[in-house]
Amino acid sequence: MNDPKFDLAKIALFVYNLVRDISADHNQQGETFKLVSGGNAFLELDGKSIKLCGSDVIHKIVAKRSKFSKPLVEESWRNFIKELGSSFVSLNHLGINYACENFEQEISYYKQLISGSGLSIYEELSGEQNVRWLFIGDTSNWQNQLFEVVLTEDQINLENDWRPHFQIDIDTNLDESSLDKLLTKYFGPDFTQWKMTIPDYGTVLSMGMLASIEGTKIYLGTGTSLRNTKYHREQELKRI
Repeated sequence: MNDPKFDLAKIALFVYNLVRDISADHNQQGETFKLVSGGNAFLELDGKSIKLCGSDVIHKIVAKRSKFSKPLVEESWRNFIKELGSSFVSLNHLGINYACENFEQEISYYKQLISGSGLSIYEELSGEQNVRWLFIGDTSNWQNQLFEVVLTEDQINLENDWRPHFQIDIDTNLDESSLDKLLTKYFGPDFTQWKMTIPDYGTVLSMGMLASIEGTKIYLGTGTSLRNTKYHREQELKRI
């Protein structure tokens, strides 16, 4: 097995480069990428770490068993960003997804990290008993950026096709068909692995895996024009 420090550095740099590519023309300057919520920069990526309120959380998504690797075709990624162009609306959130042995212990960990920051932890119902969708930030302004933590309570199968992973989630103004064509063009017909489709309304989100670095997956979520971020922030997220 590779030295854990090597794994951490490699994952941190990979994530940083992806996020920088997508944010290059959208008000990010300097060597550190920052997520801002409620006027405060609470998440920082610098190519060496992923710091939430000053504490590095990258160790949460380092694969301990599987070292499955799927390289990113960087030209395809950059061409996707380029063609997306003005159809890009905003960075909705960044996030991590991993398995834990106890929900309350993990939630307590994050509450301690953000203590005194003015930020809160919110939850969106996942519809699954052993999965919790948590968001960290400040929803007093629905346009604030958030950091998502998806937890699966699982003591046996700690790693699978979805976890551990880092997620980049963006909003676009494309309808489902146009978005599907763009994703297929640059990442192939099998890229999309999951869609959030609301009955009698339509698909609001597609997700697929861009790459896997030393077993840590990198997922891209792309919102369609039907996604209502304001409603999500104000109605579906409940402070815990």
